[in-house]
Amino acid sequence: MLSKTINHVLKVIKSTKISIKLTIVYAFMFSLVLLLSNVSILYGVKYYLYNQANKQIEDIQTILLNKITSQNQQLELSDKEIFLDVPSKQNVAIRIIQEHGKIINSTEKFDYNIKEPSYNTKKSADKEKHLEDKERHLVYKNVKFEGKKYGTVYIQIVKDMHNEYEFMKILFWVMAVADFIGIIASIILGYMVSKRMLKPIDYITRTAENISIKNLKERIEVKGSDDELKRLASTFNKMIDRLQGAFNRQAQFVSDASHELRTPIAVIQGYANLLDRWGKDDKDALEKSIYAIKLEAANMANLIEKLLFLAKGDSGTQSIEKKEFWLNELIDEVVKESRIIEQNHIISSNKNDTVKVFADYRMIKQMLRIFIHNSMKFTPHGGNIDISSEIRDKVVKITVSDTGIGIPKDEIENIFNRFYMVDKSRSKEKGGTGLGLSIAKWIVDMHHGTIDVESEEGNGTKVTVTLNLD
Repeated sequence: MLSKTINHVLKVIKSTKISIKLTIVYAFMFSLVLLLSNVSILYGVKYYLYNQANKQIEDIQTILLNKITSQNQQLELSDKEIFLDVPSKQNVAIRIIQEHGKIINSTEKFDYNIKEPSYNTKKSADKEKHLEDKERHLVYKNVKFEGKKYGTVYIQIVKDMHNEYEFMKILFWVMAVADFIGIIASIILGYMVSKRMLKPIDYITRTAENISIKNLKERIEVKGSDDELKRLASTFNKMIDRLQGAFNRQAQFVSDASHELRTPIAVIQGYANLLDRWGKDDKDALEKSIYAIKLEAANMANLIEKLLFLAKGDSGTQSIEKKEFWLNELIDEVVKESRIIEQNHIISSNKNDTVKVFADYRMIKQMLRIFIHNSMKFTPHGGNIDISSEIRDKVVKITVSDTGIGIPKDEIENIFNRFYMVDKSRSKEKGGTGLGLSIAKWIVDMHHGTIDVESEEGNGTKVTVTLNLD
């Protein structure tokens, strides 16, 4: 039953608001601190009062022994004058008792049930002891004394701690009331402070609820000091900025892809209709239609392959298999293949430093082919295309330069955007999709490299890829 109750309470606490949880934790910690401090204070006061009582007993012992042993004062142990110098307002009672229990002398009010010294061990003599007698707290001491008339006697000095314990009771109740008021105040103030501190989180929550795909312009207004909540709001705004940017890029990507696929599909449909009408009897129309359909189908396949590559890159599922290989050997291989494929241009490699890199062999080769293919498209027949590499400090620079038509300065910063083409009409003639350079840029980024483009209209283009060797 108890375990079920505890589990129910824990479930209720877990389901409550953070402000209430913080208030409970704050009140609990505050109560624990109060309890420990009050216990320490009460213990300290008790220790102090008992220490003072022990000192009083020691002082009275000194006074009595001085009187008894003084040669100037011939006082009998049974004489009441022995107790004249004992302070009357200190709740102290004294009696002188023989070892077998006979009382020789005592103060007027000695009604305490103190054991006779004969029942105590020798070790217990001359030490202060604590005793509870009829709900009274006592501190007493047996002082052993050797006299001529009575032999061995004991002076019993008793300090009644009634006033001290009354003071401690009052102090206890005052502290208890103060603790109760303090706990109630801590709960109220803790709840108010926690609500105020967590108010920005409520604002963040409401703002997040208002944000949707159709409303990505909503932002959290960041105010106040530079604390955790302000940084949370700032991080949230940056996250929405990234989401909006990704959504805009995705929407633009889908729009551009749809536009690019619409053209070859329309061409294929057109030639299919042409075949349906006249292609069966017209051999020229048949051959022309088949050629066009095959060409557009190849363009569509190329476009879809590139779109899939970029889609995998955006989603983080594109596999990258890095390993060490000789970059100079890869460049030599690409140069040889390019010379075989393209015989209308002069393809060279003026400088190719021997260097090992840690990268994805297949992707670096694809990147080089993209830059070379791009140079081939926009370099007139007989022009020169050079692929070189050079080691500088802790990096290697791969350069693909040509003597082509160049790129206008205001267009250079856009050439790596998806589906962007400087001369759309000419790019279509060359079979371009505007995705090749985007793929090359993604490959370089995945290898933590940089791309620098230098170009001048009519004087060619130079693309430099920098890769770290560390």
